Amino acid sequence: MNHWSIEAVPCSGVVEARTLLPSARPSLIFCEEDLPDGTYRELLNDVSKTAKTRVVVISRDAELDAHYNEALALGAFDMIASPCRRSDVQWIAIRAMQDELRRSGGRRRTKLGPHEIGSTPSPENGEGTIPNGQ
Repeated sequence: MNHWSIEAVPCSGVVEARTLLPSARPSLIFCEEDLPDGTYRELLNDVSKTAKTRVVVISRDAELDAHYNEALALGAFDMIASPCRRSDVQWIAIRAMQDELRRSGGRRRTKLGPHEIGSTPSPENGEGTIPNGQ
């Protein structure tokens, strides 16, 4: 994410993310499907439906329609496969910015700064970092 001048704040799980959410007010969160202390479902419950935060689920089973449909039904912005590619993350960030512009009627620009929840290999290893937005 530093490549695109977007700040990433890593979190090790749901509890740590919960402590950061009120002060960080992220616009984009990338979250692994399963975390050491819970799942993305718990994080989605913590993110207000009216908030501008978009949660992207990183899943080993993202290709399965049932997993994808469940994540979207629960309020996720999208679901991508793990390990993700740099281009997957970039495309999600672009879509989130476009969505924000559409919601605001083009009145303002949103600066996305991801926060990382969970850990994954880095894009330099050809696999992808999981950022979460601010």
